Amino acid sequence: MFALPVQSSIRRRPLAKWLAPAFLGACLTSLSQAGTLTAASCSQSDVAAALSSANTGDTVRVPSGTCSWSGGLSYSGVQLVGAGSSTGGTVITSGMVTLNKHSSSITRLSGFRFTGSDPHIRAAGSASGRPYVIDNNYIRADVSGQAVKLTANGGLMHHNQITAVNWTNADVFNTITSEDWSQAPTFGADDASGERNIYIEDNTFTNIGETAPDGDMGSRLVIRYNTYVDSSIVFHGGAPSDSSLNGGTRHFEVYGNNFVRSSNAYAMNKWIWVRGGTGVIANNTIARADSPDGYSYPNKPEIRLSLACPTSYPVQYQVGQSSASPQNPPPRPLLIFGNTGAGTTDSNFVSVNSSDTAGGSCGSAGSYIQKGRDYVASNTWGWKPYTYPHPLAGGADSGGAALSPPQNLRVN
Repeated sequence: MFALPVQSSIRRRPLAKWLAPAFLGACLTSLSQAGTLTAASCSQSDVAAALSSANTGDTVRVPSGTCSWSGGLSYSGVQLVGAGSSTGGTVITSGMVTLNKHSSSITRLSGFRFTGSDPHIRAAGSASGRPYVIDNNYIRADVSGQAVKLTANGGLMHHNQITAVNWTNADVFNTITSEDWSQAPTFGADDASGERNIYIEDNTFTNIGETAPDGDMGSRLVIRYNTYVDSSIVFHGGAPSDSSLNGGTRHFEVYGNNFVRSSNAYAMNKWIWVRGGTGVIANNTIARADSPDGYSYPNKPEIRLSLACPTSYPVQYQVGQSSASPQNPPPRPLLIFGNTGAGTTDSNFVSVNSSDTAGGSCGSAGSYIQKGRDYVASNTWGWKPYTYPHPLAGGADSGGAALSPPQNLRVN
């Protein structure tokens, strides 16, 4: 442990007194604070130095200011917490932050304002590692490249503002994990630890016409209780019938979100585009995808289901499928129920058609994607949502989320 100081001016006390709960509590409180370091400034070099000094489980706090991180930052198992995402907080004008998942401690990025026109955030590592947590940031989305790229399942993004200053339909928020479909799905409460799927909750997406996010290559996505302002979601299918490998999106859940149509200046071609895989689209509030004036961009579907069809039904990885080998009928068809709002495609907000970007068209999409078989309007297979809010999103830290207890207690 540690040695107690003994000086001639301090009266010795019985050992029982030193080991009293109140004394030990004070010592442990003091030690726990040793897991927090503060960077000298928000500069890339000062933050990198603080991260280099941090141990697994520590928190590195970054003071307010405006700085460039053009050299980039990479870290693992540490919580990097800025002074806030407002213009008076910690403003980062360039450079990318890479969060690498750690085997025993979360890796967190919180309380920053990313304003540059280059990529900002990348999360990577093993799906079996502890989650990355990205929270309470402002993230400019209209960038050259991808503003956010998540390359590992098992993470949480919450209470961020992801905003395109200038409306964009580019691929700016991508989830491409490179996992295939060989492992069992983890729908809803089946993710017992809450650390297998990617949870995207309580964020606001603005002016991202196509990919908020773009679900791809094995990603396991839970998108819930977000606000979408003129922004949409895309889920890919997989080889051999779509443009992505490893089966496309492994599975997805989209529930409790609010889709808001704001501008007449550009088209929303859909709110949710499902090109393969299965999951849940439930209890969302869905505005009409048409432009608000009703005529600038009319006749847009709210939920678009599509595929290319190189073989006879069932097609591998198509809408409604949940295993690598296609099943007829699929045991877990896509659940679409409880959605409300002004959207008017049909009573379930659904349009079925072929995919114009999937490497092949399908002239009879309706024979491949059928209501009652590939998608249903009720909870037929008993899906149950995972705990909300996510346990890692609680607390009242200045960045907005709870800090995990330090894994290594030490005295500086």
